[in-house]
Parts: sequence; structure tokens; C-alpha cells
Amino acid sequence: MVDFEYFISKGDVKRQTKDERLANLLIKESFNRLEFVKSLKLNEKNAKYIVENIYDALRDLIEAKLALNGFKSYSHEATILFLKKFPEFKESEIRFMDDLRKTRNGIKYYGKNIELNEAKNVVDFSASILPKLKFFVKK
Repeated sequence: MVDFEYFISKGDVKRQTKDERLANLLIKESFNRLEFVKSLKLNEKNAKYIVENIYDALRDLIEAKLALNGFKSYSHEATILFLKKFPEFKESEIRFMDDLRKTRNGIKYYGKNIELNEAKNVVDFSASILPKLKFFVKK
């Protein structure tokens, strides 16, 4: 995995004025999406939709922190690798998020299906990382 600064130099991340309005909107959207996901009973038919929504909700929280720090990312990979700048996030969590990014891409753009046990792992991961992300965007 490359560092976040690589994406700045490549132009996939731009510096901008801190945007609290956008950050608050992304946080609200993330929480709404997660509430929607919680209302669903995970099964074979909806597993891929649950995984997609969890990924988007978690990514929105990271995007909110980017906005608060004066960045705009045009790359999902860069957004996830932004977490490397913060010691509270373990390498294993960042790798899981990056793998989740790839899984979501496969679902969204290549018609990949997802196994129920893989979706359960994503649900469990989201439950474990969500408190960190909530704290992350508030500090």
C-alpha cells in the first residue's frame, strides 16, 4: 500500500478549504445508511447490497474527516489510505477496508456475488471499526 501523500502528488487528492458543511452532510448520510442496513436481515439475496452500503457508509465517514482536514479525494483508495496517517487505525483494519473497496468494486462494476459468510465478516468489521470512525470525525 502506498502512502496518502502519493495521491496528493498524483492529483487524486486536492487541498481545499476545510468544509464543515460537507463533513456534517457526509456524517449524517453515513449514519442514515447504517441505520438502513441495520433494519435489514442479512440473507443471500441482499448480502451484496448490505456490503455495498456498509462500504459507502464507512467511506463517507473518512471523506468527512478529509473535508475537515482540508482535502478532497477523487480516489476511493486514497480515501482509505488516509487512515494510515492516524495511529488509532491498525494496519489490519486499513487492509480490510481496502479489501472491502475491491469487493465493492467487484460487486458494483463486474457483477461479483458475495458469500453470506463474507458479508457477515463485513458486518462484524463495521461494528468493530464504527466507534473508532465516529470518534475520528469528532476530534
